[in-house]
Amino acid sequence: MNATPHEPDAHSSAVARAESARTRAEELQQRGGELTDGGAATAATVERARERAERALERAADAHNAAASRHSDAGAAHRRAAAAHEQAAVFASDDVADVHQDAAARHRDAAEQHDSAAVEQSRLQREDERRTTRNPSALGFHQQ
Repeated sequence: MNATPHEPDAHSSAVARAESARTRAEELQQRGGELTDGGAATAATVERARERAERALERAADAHNAAASRHSDAGAAHRRAAAAHEQAAVFASDDVADVHQDAAARHRDAAEQHDSAAVEQSRLQREDERRTTRNPSALGFHQQ
């Protein structure tokens, strides 16, 4: 698989996610056994849960950042395509020029949609970042 300029090698990323999922499954299995045996939450289990929640929020923020970047790139690509169609319309016959102008308008609309999506992803990223260790109570873990 080829990586895009904004994405690490997809295979290594998939391997890392799979390893993380295996580790998490093992932790859940162990914790399930502890709870079945009547084990209560300890400071250590609460801390592990808080760390997992924080890592999940960091991954979500990273994903929102990557999505925002890709939407920005897509918006720019649509604007370039619109400009190319407008340039082609200048040199085309009247009947073909209209087709190019329509295509340019569709590309500009698509660019606006991608720009809006990029703004939304950036907002979601900031929201996730506010929930990390700078605000532990947002993770649902309260220190006693």
